[in-house]
Amino acid sequence: LKHSSFRLLTLDAFESRSAPASCTVGRASNCRRFGTPGMMGKERAAFRQLLRLSRAADREPMRLVALLGRPPRRYDPRQGRPMAMKYGGSPFVEDAVFEACGGSTEFPQPRPRLAARAVRRHFDRARAMGFPYLQEAASLARRFEAARKLVGEVGTPGLSLPDVLPGYEVPVTLQSFPPTENSQLACGDFLLTHPLSCLFESVFDQAVVLLDKVDAAQIDGVVLNKPLGVTLGQMLERWQNEQDKEWAASLGLGALLESRLYRGGPIIEGRSLEESLRWLHVHGEGLAGAREVAPGLFLGGELGAMAARAAEDPSGVRFFLGFAGWTRLQLRIELECGVWVRARVKADAAPTGASASGGVQAMCLGAAERSPAWRMAMRSAGMSDMARFPRAPGVDRRLRGYVERVHQEADAEDTSGSCLSGDTSKFAAPAQASEPRAGRTSVVGASKRGQKQ
Repeated sequence: LKHSSFRLLTLDAFESRSAPASCTVGRASNCRRFGTPGMMGKERAAFRQLLRLSRAADREPMRLVALLGRPPRRYDPRQGRPMAMKYGGSPFVEDAVFEACGGSTEFPQPRPRLAARAVRRHFDRARAMGFPYLQEAASLARRFEAARKLVGEVGTPGLSLPDVLPGYEVPVTLQSFPPTENSQLACGDFLLTHPLSCLFESVFDQAVVLLDKVDAAQIDGVVLNKPLGVTLGQMLERWQNEQDKEWAASLGLGALLESRLYRGGPIIEGRSLEESLRWLHVHGEGLAGAREVAPGLFLGGELGAMAARAAEDPSGVRFFLGFAGWTRLQLRIELECGVWVRARVKADAAPTGASASGGVQAMCLGAAERSPAWRMAMRSAGMSDMARFPRAPGVDRRLRGYVERVHQEADAEDTSGSCLSGDTSKFAAPAQASEPRAGRTSVVGASKRGQKQ
């Protein structure tokens, strides 16, 4: 079990549907405990009501996208360590939410027919262990009902993917990994933001992140779909550092000066534009300093030589200001919380008549931006319910209020927030970017749930 303190007990013990022989001669409370005819009718009625709610959620999985859990741990970047979160509610309710949400501890990643299965398993555990099922069922029903109500208020009946993505075709098929999947992270993996996980951080909200560096200590990536509204040339004109202007002039960038600039993440390295700028391109074969980070896609390299290769077709280049970075443990905890959907290009994932490298290039350098690019990537990863989840300025205000209310309810039940290594200071929230390393400055502001870098 993810949350309960009974992890050493086997699931067979929890899920046994047969009562032990001692029940037939035991007290009436024991009979109720193991689900024999002595079980109160109210408990059966509560189970049936909860089962109806869960089956409805399985038929309309978008409801489950809003079924937020209470994670057993988060990562505090200021202290560089995980924090154990303790709540006053039932751990068995949290286990049921965890199972219904596809294995994520906070932000759901729905999978087929998991909600009803989770409700049945929760009922079996109640029978096996004898804890008060009516109270448990009422708490779980409130969580399902709150998610249903939210989607009913903000949802668009009959919303279909073609309506959401007019004019955009999925360029490549991605393989998504469940939050509990422990396969190795790799360069070229994508991180797609859960619709509700980064509502208070614009740089990561509805973001498509490409991981470009994965080593033993650090993981870096760039946000692909957040244009800044200026070109590279316009940024150079506004930049105060004369050395940067001289550096750019010496490269002969030509048509690349008209390229749009994108916000690659909250971390700015150094004080100069030369240090802060990154470029993703398709001209890296044999280019000094260029690293292939995905099939046919390169990061960095000698900028002047790359500009000469891209003179006739600058569309194969994208410039980024800043990047995102995590420690390995930080990203692992954010993945298990469901902050991100992790996805990877399959070797045979390109549509008929296209290459895998061409599909990746279209996803990373194509015309889709902001929300359409994020929805397209979600659909590519097979997460159509997240891709269809309603997002708009008016809707977002309602979603932020819902997320804040869920966190406030959890905080009201919070008995303590203790550090796994012994520190008892309370931790307010997870962060989606690492604490700035030496010589790096974060440009992300404070969120409403604590100071996030």
